[in-house]
Amino acid sequence: MMILYEKEVNLVVGQRIKELRNQANLTQQELADGIISRTYLSLIEKNSVHPSTNVLKKLSVRLNCTLEDFTNTSEDRNLSLLEIKKEIKWAENHVLMNDFKNLGAFINKNYETLESITEAERGAISWVTASYYFHQKDYDNARKYVEKAIAIVKKMREVTIYLRSLELLGRIEYEVGNVMEAINQLTKANNITIVENVVNITRVSILYHLGKYYSRVGEFYVAIKLCEEAIDLNMKLNTYHMALNIENTLGRSYHATKDFEQAEYHYRRAISYAELRPVSFDLIGSLSNLAMLLMELNRTDEAYEIILKCNKMLDNYRFDHPYAVNIRLHLAEVMICKGNYEDARAIIAENIKNDDTGYGEELMGDLEYQLENYQGALTYYKIALNGNEHVYYFGRISKKIAEIYVKLGDLEQSNEYYKKCINLYEDSLPYMV
Repeated sequence: MMILYEKEVNLVVGQRIKELRNQANLTQQELADGIISRTYLSLIEKNSVHPSTNVLKKLSVRLNCTLEDFTNTSEDRNLSLLEIKKEIKWAENHVLMNDFKNLGAFINKNYETLESITEAERGAISWVTASYYFHQKDYDNARKYVEKAIAIVKKMREVTIYLRSLELLGRIEYEVGNVMEAINQLTKANNITIVENVVNITRVSILYHLGKYYSRVGEFYVAIKLCEEAIDLNMKLNTYHMALNIENTLGRSYHATKDFEQAEYHYRRAISYAELRPVSFDLIGSLSNLAMLLMELNRTDEAYEIILKCNKMLDNYRFDHPYAVNIRLHLAEVMICKGNYEDARAIIAENIKNDDTGYGEELMGDLEYQLENYQGALTYYKIALNGNEHVYYFGRISKKIAEIYVKLGDLEQSNEYYKKCINLYEDSLPYMV
């Protein structure tokens, strides 16, 4: 253990008394009352004088701590300022590496209360804390700390933590359903990167998330432009930051615009990146994206082999992921395309209870349609319209319902659902920019 000499102990005691007072939400007057004068306490906190053991004992009682706590500056509390600064940087890097398992202990050290750190470091700690809560899906606390970080760093010349905080705020807004506000925050961050000529992986991340959110609201060409800009920046930096996610977003965006050649190219690039890592759900998701594209291109046998592989990987690795049910249902969709209706029905029945999007009911409607059970298909399609998927997909389902009514000769109902399809499309326009 590091030996603290008398001068160092004096510095530690004054600083620690102030830290503990702040943590206890006490004013100097409240802590000093009946023990010493407020002026004398102020001198102690400034390390101008050293209190007697008797005074320290009385202060420790009021602060509900031990005498040893006054000479501790961290968990072991014999850390130098340089070591604390290194630990703050360590925490930043672990957030960037998406490694949160040891960050709870770092946050509990409350380094942000130290007067000896810079405001930039204080802002970085708030960003780390916000990132930790975001990873825990505690979006209220994540918002609280990221807004604190923004308030600290927004006027500083060095913009890195400010940009990271704006990006994180955008991600929080997206997760709680405020898509346009998410896009606004990320656009603000991207504009700053342009003005400040920022060329680093933070900008790559901003471009990716902005592209992803534009893609999710149907602005696929904007998404393509942003993601291709992110790829170009990665090439300049000689990095592959978020490359797998960028490629998948490009694949989905090109897929949506019916540029199937480019979609396949980017899906396969995403798979290549995923295969460089230990097996993860990212690989399953990337393979699944390709399988659904191949099914649309009538390359059904290829699609079936790939989506079957995805489901076997789910069985072997037991990934607990919210989209795992989609992979199961994708297998059923390909089976319907191949005419394997009974196996498809069994898979849908097994997984539909875990799906709240309406996708399972839509597939049951597709299956009944193929069997020419049009009334059964209508029943399932109408249930699917009650799911929580984006209105863009409800428009697709409404179109299927309208087409069945045409087959049944009920043109009045057909017109009603074609109108609903148009209305649903118009409802989605406010989410598009």
